[in-house]
Amino acid sequence: MIVRLLLLAALAWIAWRLFQYFVRSQPLQRPPQQEQFEPMERCQKCGTYLPAKALSRDGRCGRCSE
Repeated sequence: MIVRLLLLAALAWIAWRLFQYFVRSQPLQRPPQQEQFEPMERCQKCGTYLPAKALSRDGRCGRCSE
């Protein structure tokens, strides 16, 4: 009776250790990176706000610079 109980306890302990091993071996999911916001500037002619990279050198959007 005691041998069966010890055998059952040993099997439960082995199963628990295997479960922990597989859980820990899974790669952790990292939270998504925060969005990088670009500075916004206003077109000097039409007043539309756009990312600073989208404006031409004289400060106008694509439509107004033509």
